[in-house]
Amino acid sequence: MTFGLLIRELKTRFGSYRLGYAWALIDPMLMISLFSVVFGMRSQSGFGDVPAQVFITAGYLPFMFFNKVVTQLKSAVSANMGLFCYRQVTPFATFIARFILEAIIGLVVGCVLVLGLLWFGFNAIPSDPLQVILGYFILMIFSFSLGIIFCVLGSLFKEADKFLNLMMMPIMFVSCVMYPLASIPVQYQHWFLWNPLVHSVELIRSGWIAGYVSPDASWAYFTSVTLVMLTFAMSCYRLSHRRLIAS
Repeated sequence: MTFGLLIRELKTRFGSYRLGYAWALIDPMLMISLFSVVFGMRSQSGFGDVPAQVFITAGYLPFMFFNKVVTQLKSAVSANMGLFCYRQVTPFATFIARFILEAIIGLVVGCVLVLGLLWFGFNAIPSDPLQVILGYFILMIFSFSLGIIFCVLGSLFKEADKFLNLMMMPIMFVSCVMYPLASIPVQYQHWFLWNPLVHSVELIRSGWIAGYVSPDASWAYFTSVTLVMLTFAMSCYRLSHRRLIAS
C-alpha cells in the first residue's frame, strides 16, 4: 500500500513534465549552483578556508531536505483525500510515502552533487561519513515530526500553510546555511543557537569538511529537541487522525 502511494506520488509530481523525473534532480542542482556562484565571489577565508562550492553544498543539502520534507508532509493528507475511502489508506501512510520519496530524492541529489564536485576537482568526500549519516538521520526524524505537526495545524487553521511558506526563506538565512556560525558576532550567537537547524547544519558540516569545527553545536540539544518534536507530533496525529480525514 505504501509502495503504491509512493509510485502515485512519483507520477503525480513528475509525470506531467517533459523532462519527467529529471526535475527531481534539476531543481535542487540549479539552486545550489546559483548559490555557489553568488557566494563563491567571496574569498575562501569567509568560509573557513573551504571552497565555497563545498561549503554551500554541505549546508544547503540538509536545509533543502528539511524544506522538502516539511512542505510535502504538510499537504500529504489534502493531496490524497480521495483515497481515504479505502480502509487500507491512512493519513500516516501518506506521510510515510512522501517521506520515503523525499529521502530517495535527497540521497540521489547528494550523490550526484558530490560526484559533480569531484569531477571539477573539489574535495567533496565527507571526512567523517558516520557523523554526516547520524546528523542526517536525526534531521530526518526532526523534519518528519515537524511536517506532521504542520499538517495537523493546517487542518485546524488554514493560515498555517501560508505561514510556513512565508517563513521558509527567513529560516534558511538564520540557520547558518550560507555562512559559518563563527562569523556571527559572539554576543548574538546564543540567539541563533536556539534554532535546532543551526545545530543540524553545523554538525553535518563539521562531519563533511575536514578541519571544520563548530564547538557550540550540540548533539544533545539537537537530539533532545527532535525527540520532543517526535513525541508531540505522534500525540497530535493520534488525537487528530480522524479529523484529518474528515477535513
